[in-house]
Amino acid sequence: MRRVADNEIVRKPFRGAATTITAIRDAALSSQQNFAVRQLAELICEGIRSKDYLSEYLAIHNFVWGLTRYMRDPRTIELVKDPGVVCEELLEGGRPQLDCDDLTALELALLLSIGAQARIVTLAFQNLFYKGERQYTHVLIEAREPRSGAWIVCDPVAGVATRNMLKRAVAAKIWMVA
Repeated sequence: MRRVADNEIVRKPFRGAATTITAIRDAALSSQQNFAVRQLAELICEGIRSKDYLSEYLAIHNFVWGLTRYMRDPRTIELVKDPGVVCEELLEGGRPQLDCDDLTALELALLLSIGAQARIVTLAFQNLFYKGERQYTHVLIEAREPRSGAWIVCDPVAGVATRNMLKRAVAAKIWMVA
């Protein structure tokens, strides 16, 4: 197993959704320049017909869901792993252990590397508020299919249970990505 260097993980005290979303968005956007991210996206999509964007999105989503393992962050620390480093680990045959923030950053970086328009969605499953702000406890992404304009939900944590998970949400907030 490859050891992760300190500069490959963003470590911050948990300060709420806005701070986490900024870390995810920054990590994914900066990873567009990482060759391992594009290389992995190309490998995932190599057997798909040209301009079949929906199949590309689903292939990336299923790859991330199937070849990673979910593991929670420490209770009071928000860790966001660099998607480029995670892609390198996957290319080397590893199975990264990631939480929903890491998985979102990884899938977002892969989708952005193939030209997809995507956005981040935070979900709340209870009506909890802290200092007047709703407490969101889960994050996922949606990718826009360019032909239909439909937003495709990509949640590598819930996987096949995504539809049931979405039914349990009491609130959602959309965060656009540049």
